[in-house]
Formats: sequence, structure tokens, C-alpha cells
Amino acid sequence: MRRLPRDAVDFIKSAQTSYSQIILNVQKQWNRHISKGLVSYYRGKKTGRTKQLYREKIDQHEWDWLVGLYYADGCKFKDRYHHIIAFTLASGEIEIQNKLVSILDKTGLKARISPVRGEKATDIRVCNKYLYLTLPDKGQKYFPNSSLAYLAGLFDGDGHIKKHPCGEKWVFSQAKYPNLVKQVVSIAQKYGKVTVSLQQRKDNKSKPVYRVSFLREARRVLSRNEFSEYCVRCKLEVGRAGFS
Repeated sequence: MRRLPRDAVDFIKSAQTSYSQIILNVQKQWNRHISKGLVSYYRGKKTGRTKQLYREKIDQHEWDWLVGLYYADGCKFKDRYHHIIAFTLASGEIEIQNKLVSILDKTGLKARISPVRGEKATDIRVCNKYLYLTLPDKGQKYFPNSSLAYLAGLFDGDGHIKKHPCGEKWVFSQAKYPNLVKQVVSIAQKYGKVTVSLQQRKDNKSKPVYRVSFLREARRVLSRNEFSEYCVRCKLEVGRAGFS
């Protein structure tokens, strides 16, 4: 591609207007089609267009829930141009998806939602450097201010609640990060007994799955305290019918 004329470059560097208007003016005056990335390059602000993260606009329990969901069902990575945070949820988990998008909206971030090809899953992605840097690395232990909100996020990501004729079954499952299992046990056992089992995959190649089962007393207490407000699964499966 031919280099831009010097006067066009000077215009880009000094113009006090939007990137879209700069692109339009360059097209009109110099008959050149340029990208927003090129405008950013010449203005010396490669990160200047990154949207701000308004962390203060959400409550602490919303942030701790978000981090819990990220630890369970999220990841972050960088490509050549972007800092990406991605959550992958089952297609039917609309209420969890809506809560996540609502929290992101409050912080000023817009999520891109798309189906995962060939799977019954949905990707929710955000490109934002500030959120990328604010979220902890998943190999690190997170110390929440609201442990019940954090537990709720973890459970909304890797937990499930099933109803049976004799009661309910609450199980948190995790294979990749055993440290999360320890945290779930540490938080949940304050409210009642939990048990941990190890299930080996059939192929014997994948990592075994840790399963944390919440027994009756823990389920009863958690379904009646703040956890039931923070946890979407609990609110949907237990809150409507009452604890059994």
C-alpha cells in the first residue's frame, strides 16, 4: 500500500474529531481509504480507543459473581490487536447469560453474543484491556469480598441442581482447576456438610472430575440466605418451589 501524503498524516495527528470523521475527510481530500487502526497508529494512541471500565457502577457482590463465573466458564487471552474475555455457556442458560450481559452493560461494556458452531453453547465475548487486566489470572486464588456471591458465580458456571422425588441434588463439578474445588468446599462447608468425590473419565486420558455434593443442611441454609439471591440456578430451581 502507498504511504499516505505527509499533509494527510499531519491532518490525522492534529484533527480534533472522531475517527469516523477523520476517515471520511481523508477519503474526500486525498482519495484514500484508511482503517481506524491506521488512524490510531498515526495518532500514537494504540490503546486510546479502548472503552473505559466503570467498575464502580456495579456492586461488590455483582463483581464477585462475575469473577466466579469467569473462573468456572470463562477465559481471557490476547491476539494481535485485542484483549479478549470470553464466557461459554450452554445454549439454554439464558438467565445466566442475561445476568452476565446486564453486569457488563453497567460497567460500560458491550458483549458480543454468538452460537458456538457444532455445539449447544453460546459465546459471550468482550474486547477490553481494562477488564482483561482487572480480572485475576485463573491460576491465582481469588479472595472475594462477598464469598457467597463468588460461590454463586462458580455454581452458575460449573454447578447444577436436579430435583428428585426424595429431594434435590446440588453438585459442583470441576476438572481443570482443583483449587476451585477447595474454595467451594471451604465456603460451602460453613453452612453445612459437603462431600467430594473423584470421577475418572472413560477415556482415561482426560483429567478426572471432582464433584462436590451439597448435603441437605448446606442446601437448606444456602437456599435461605444471600446465596439464593446471587445464584441464578438456585433462584430458578429452588426459589420458586421452596426448599425440599
